[in-house]
Amino acid sequence: MPRRAVNGLSLHVQQAGAGPDVILIHGVTGDLSIWFLCRAMQELAGGRRVTAFDLRGHGYSDVPPSGYTSADHAGDVIALMDEIGAERGVLVGHSFGAVIAAHAAVLAPDRVEGIVLSDPYFPALRHLEDLSRWGHWQNFRREAEGAGVLLSDEYWYDLGKFFDQVSHLDEEGMLRFRRAVGLPATERLLRLCRTTCGDDSKADAGLTADRIASISAPVLALYGEASPFLATAEYLADHLPDCRRVLVPGAQHRAPEENPSAFLAAIRSFLDEVTAAGEVGVGR
Repeated sequence: MPRRAVNGLSLHVQQAGAGPDVILIHGVTGDLSIWFLCRAMQELAGGRRVTAFDLRGHGYSDVPPSGYTSADHAGDVIALMDEIGAERGVLVGHSFGAVIAAHAAVLAPDRVEGIVLSDPYFPALRHLEDLSRWGHWQNFRREAEGAGVLLSDEYWYDLGKFFDQVSHLDEEGMLRFRRAVGLPATERLLRLCRTTCGDDSKADAGLTADRIASISAPVLALYGEASPFLATAEYLADHLPDCRRVLVPGAQHRAPEENPSAFLAAIRSFLDEVTAAGEVGVGR
């Protein structure tokens, strides 16, 4: 299993292809397998070097007890780029992975050629969203409540409260919860419950609205057409200097799974544009 030493941690890393660098960043409670399941690793590697990794605390990477803000993860992305010899690259992030990608672009703008922001909400822009309108969230909320985990529309973003309740379920409640979400997801959650991930992920960690709007790299705001975070998508398109919004047909929050062909087509088009712009810049 390929591993890389990054910021004092051992991170699980997978790579494919050769050429300009593309870094894939999954969301909280996920792992890099999402990029294989939607075929991003396979289909984006033509003429590019694609790198996917498990975030700290996820998949096969190390699980430190703390350090899970978007700033911490962004530091890992930049250090990983150093480790693999990627001077510059395009960052592709889904959900909280997109927040990490944006934070990396703020911290190291000279290292980021472009960013794909796939369906993120940002803690600093939380006021824009109302998850009570999202049917998937309501279904999950009912399933969790059946297992004794109470979720609030008002505090939908608070993974700390969620993790704390999961970690304190009795035997019967844990069995119901495992039946509702599945054994692999339960095991991933329980591992994160022992860290500060839940509280860290709700902090803006310095990624304020002003700093988000300062991102100068080309940005693709890629959202499901029925995403619960369309207000954020509109905000990004309106406030970032070089951002275009694309909606994925038939998708909600999980476009890589819900419509992978349209999801990847939009990313390939964006990568081609970034590459072409870079070639023009070199020619000048």
